[in-house]
Amino acid sequence: MAFDDPVGDATAGVGTGTAAWTDLAGGSLERQGHAYRLIVRLGGAPPARSDGGATMNIASYYDVDGDGSVDFEIWANLGPNGWAPVWYDDAGHAAAGARTNVTVKVTGSEVRLLFPDVLIDAPTRLRFSLASEYGSLATLGTDAARRDDAPDGDRAVSFP
Repeated sequence: MAFDDPVGDATAGVGTGTAAWTDLAGGSLERQGHAYRLIVRLGGAPPARSDGGATMNIASYYDVDGDGSVDFEIWANLGPNGWAPVWYDDAGHAAAGARTNVTVKVTGSEVRLLFPDVLIDAPTRLRFSLASEYGSLATLGTDAARRDDAPDGDRAVSFP
């Protein structure tokens, strides 16, 4: 399942600049055996690591039981050491880095995540969406960060 998101629709943020790579351009999810490959397309090629002054989070949200609520989240975070994964579930559990068993790779303007299906309870059907935020650590989670969601309008995409 793949979808596009218009480049140029990210919020302005405060003092974050408007680099094209901070804007979501779309995404795709495919099943590969007992794993999923998520490809997040950005409006441009992101840096390999942050300069320490700003960071970016790319979040993917998964509703696996069809109730309309997020059951699992898998994030890619840009930091001084590069891109790293984070996993969350709706019971308050979390894991970061190698403990997630998520691989993050950047190729051109794509951030690719490969993860085992058990991280989201190995569903046969699900709904997913993406969001991003870019800015200083003090602005993340606020309207002062540059933000985008995909697809637009807080909608989710059905898979398969």
